[in-house]
This record gives sequence, structure tokens and C-alpha cells, in this order.
Amino acid sequence: MKSTLFTCSAIVALAGAAGPAFAVDDQTPSEAAGTRYNPEPSVAEELVYLRDIIALQTLRLDEAEQALKQQKDLIERQSSKIDALERSLTATQQMARASGGASIAAASFGGEYVVRSGDTLSGIARNLNTSVSSIAQANKLASPYRLSVGQRLVVPGAAPAPQVTVAQAETPAEEPAKIEKPSQTAAKPEPQKVADAGPGAISPAERPDVTKRAVDKQREEKKAEGGVEEVGVRPDEEEKRPYLSLFTDVGGILTPRGTLYAEPSVDFTVSSDNRFFFQGVEIVDAVLIGAIEATDSDRRAFTQSMGLRYGLTSRLELDGRISYVERHDRISGVLIDDQSSTFRELEGTGLGDAEVGLHYQLTNGRKFPYTILNMRAKAPTGKGPFEVGRDSRGVETELASGSGYWSIEPSLTFILPSDPAVLFANIGYQINMATSPDVVITSDANGDPTQIITSLDPGDAIRTSIGVGLSLNDRMSINFGYDQSHILATTSERLVQTRDQLFDINGDPILDAQNNPTYGPSYLDPRSTRQTASTVGAFLFGGSYAVNDRVRINFNTAVGATDEAPDIRVSLRAQVRLFD
Repeated sequence: MKSTLFTCSAIVALAGAAGPAFAVDDQTPSEAAGTRYNPEPSVAEELVYLRDIIALQTLRLDEAEQALKQQKDLIERQSSKIDALERSLTATQQMARASGGASIAAASFGGEYVVRSGDTLSGIARNLNTSVSSIAQANKLASPYRLSVGQRLVVPGAAPAPQVTVAQAETPAEEPAKIEKPSQTAAKPEPQKVADAGPGAISPAERPDVTKRAVDKQREEKKAEGGVEEVGVRPDEEEKRPYLSLFTDVGGILTPRGTLYAEPSVDFTVSSDNRFFFQGVEIVDAVLIGAIEATDSDRRAFTQSMGLRYGLTSRLELDGRISYVERHDRISGVLIDDQSSTFRELEGTGLGDAEVGLHYQLTNGRKFPYTILNMRAKAPTGKGPFEVGRDSRGVETELASGSGYWSIEPSLTFILPSDPAVLFANIGYQINMATSPDVVITSDANGDPTQIITSLDPGDAIRTSIGVGLSLNDRMSINFGYDQSHILATTSERLVQTRDQLFDINGDPILDAQNNPTYGPSYLDPRSTRQTASTVGAFLFGGSYAVNDRVRINFNTAVGATDEAPDIRVSLRAQVRLFD
């Protein structure tokens, strides 16, 4: 009976939420509850109560199952969205690493791009599948395309893309909330956060601190993977790299990968000498007995050349140049003793020596100045000094257009930017190869050679230069410098016609009928000639002007500082970007 009463009480308690299944007499408030008589329910009534309770619980279970199904569908939709965002983030990181470790601030739906720290115009064009010239024209940018963080660029033809920002865990609380992928067990750890690109999203320009942390993190990841960070120079990255225009082999940093430049140029050189020769005996400082001659020479050369420069990689550049030379020399002399005069006027035209160079950038200019390893070679494609015509006395009747020998010059270039100035230095060693011309220089009346040049070893040269470049504005810059070459001694081997004087057994000279000494048969005697070292120095001044994003004009002058150097040299060179 006690168990039956307990069961009925439990059923009544469970059924209270749905209302009583049977009627009971109302209690009078004045009566005590403990004195109330409760009749015992029947078995049929208990079955009715149980059936109602089971139906109620079944209904609640159905509602719970429907709610769980809706929650599961919501979780699956959220998981799909997060998977898509993760794939987009992975692609964005790969693009950022491929562009040098900089994070990508994607274009807005209006075809705009927000410049991030580390961005370059070429990198933006490459990532957005457009060209540097299109972006420059759309935004009216002038070379050297200087960009600033937060600047908005119109990107013609760029496809709309979601705005993605990569951030670290210490992102401030005011950033958009994280999107966490739900899980019934444990939440999947998210290595990075993804800010929603919808209304209210924070752009990279509004949060430079987040942008800087993201860029630093990606660069650290790139270094940890062993990747090489691209540095690179070039006209579309001139906002990052200094540009120099001088007669030396210093000229910017390097041409970027896949870019070709054409460099037509004209060069005009003037050199003059006034020399005083004396051959005789000097009695006192002002009394000269012998032959005295004064000569005056005026030499002019006009050179037209065409060069090509191509970027093999972001750190390796190849260039070549071919030239056409026109020379004119005027030499006059006066023999002071008899007042006789001499005059010669020579000309020479033809193909000049061809040059080819290879340049490799060793450092990126951050902790150490930009350092470039150069290797340049010159081929004797022009007519050399041993190939020109000569008279019987060995005097040239025309001028050479080339050197006549091979040259190889390894060198190092150092460039240190210090805005708005750029310091530069170059040191190299020019190796001039020996040659064996075997050329008859002079001959006698019978046509027999009297002098033959068998070999020539041109002296090597130690070349140095130093200077500074100053940027006046975005288009114009000027350069000052000094260039010097110390040319080592030159040696040559010759065969000279010689005849020995005849002597008798007593050592006395044998005389002919006119009492003149007699000589034996002639023969060629080998002799060696050595020319002393010389120094050629010049003061340099150059200027550069960017006409537009594809054409730059360079004007340079060099003024001789030593006797061996030309008096003045003027050059005008254009740099035209053919494609990139």
C-alpha cells in the first residue's frame, strides 16, 4: 500500500504541468492538510495517468530531435563557410609569400587597392593580374612610382575580391570577432584569425599595427622555410631602389626579372695635346743645342651605340652593347731650328668593340650597402691599331676603331642609399689579354721588313670610382663623382732589322774605299719595349630625367683630371623599357 501511494503521488507530481486528470474535493482553508482524507486511486486511473505522461514526454523528445537537427544543419553551414574562408586565406598567404613575404590587402568591390607596408607597384600588378603601366596611368603615377602605406589605388581590370587581413593572436579586442569552427568534442585550434569582409570590417589602412604584425609574421615564416626574400630595383620598383647614371658601370640596382631595356646613346670625346720635344745637348737651362720640335694634336671621336639590358632573375642581369665609331685626328708640328713644319690629318670609321656584362646582386641593402658583383668582357670586333694602313716609314694612314685585344673586368659595386642622397663606389681589375699581331710596321726600299711587332701585352688596369647621387624630385636626379684608372706597364716584342759592323782580327773597323765603316748582311734582331705605367682620372657629373614610366634620359659629362685623360667627354643616353 505504501508503494502504491508513492507511485500515485509521483504521477500527480509529473502530471502537474498538464493539469489534473480527475476531480477532487476542494479543501477548506481552515482544515489542516494532515487531517485530509485522500481516497486511493484505482488501477485504471493510474494507467490513464501513465499514458498521458508518456505522450507528453514523446512530444518533448520529438521537439528536442527537431531542434538538434536544426542545430546540426546550422553547424554544417557554418563549417562550409569557414572551410571556404580557410582555403581563401591559404591562397592569400601563398600569394603573399610569392610576392616577397608581404601580406595582401585585397581590392575592394569598387576596383581599388589599399597599399600595404612592403608593397611595390610590380607586386601589386602581378597579384591582381594587371600591368604596371595600367595602374600607373589609372592613378596618374609618375616614375619612379613612389607609394605610401594606406594609399588607395584604382586597379583597372582587377577582379573583385574579399578583404582579408591576417593577424596574430594578440589582435586588440576592438577587431571583428573571430570565426571559430564548432565541434562537439574540442574546438579546432585556429593558427590565425580571419576578419569578416562584410560591413564594418577593418581595412589594413585603419589598422597599421595589425598589418605590420601580419607582415612580420609572414616574413618570419618565409625565413623559417628557407625561402629567399626577393629584393630586386628596377624602374617599376624605383621607389625602393636608388638610381645612378654615370660613365662607370654603376646604374641603378638591377633590372627586374623578365624586363627588357633598350639603351641607345651617343658619345662625343675631345682630346688635345701640346708637346715640346728636344733631342740634343743642354748647356744651361736656357741654351739648347740640337733638334727642337713642338707638336699640337687635336683628336675627336663620335660614338653611336645600342645596348640591351635584361633581367634574368630578380638578382641577375645580362646586358650587351655594340657601337659604331667615327674618329678624326689633326696633328701639326714645327721644327724650330729650320722652321719646317709637318701636318697630318687622319680619319677612321667602323664598327667598335662589342661588350657584354653579367651582374649579380649579393645583398639587399638593409644591413649592408647594396653590393653587386659585375663581370664584363670586351671583344675586339673593331679594327685594331695593327690592322690599319701604314706608309713605308710605319706611320698610320688611318685610325683604328677598336682596341685590338680582349678585355675581362670583374668588379664590385657598393650603393648606400641615404635619402635623398645615394653614395656609391666601384672597384675593379681590368685584365687585358696579350695578342700576337705579327704585323710589319716598316720596310726598306726593297720591300724587306725592317720592323715587325710579334706580340703585345697591354697593361692591366686597376679601376676605382666614388661619388654621390642626389634626387631633386620624383623625376630628376643629379650625380657627382670621380673615376680613375691606373694602367700598368705595357710591353711589346719586336723584330728590328740590324746589320753588324765588320772588324779585322786586330779589332780595327774594316773601311771601304771612301773610308766608311763596312757592315755585314742584315738580319732581324728581337727586341723588347716597355712603356711605363700611367694614370687616367676624370671628374664626373651626370643628370637623369624620367620622361614617363617607360622612358628615362641620362646626360653625363667627364672632365679630364690627368694629362693622359681626354679633355672632355659628353654622353646622352636614353633608357626605353620595351616590355616587362
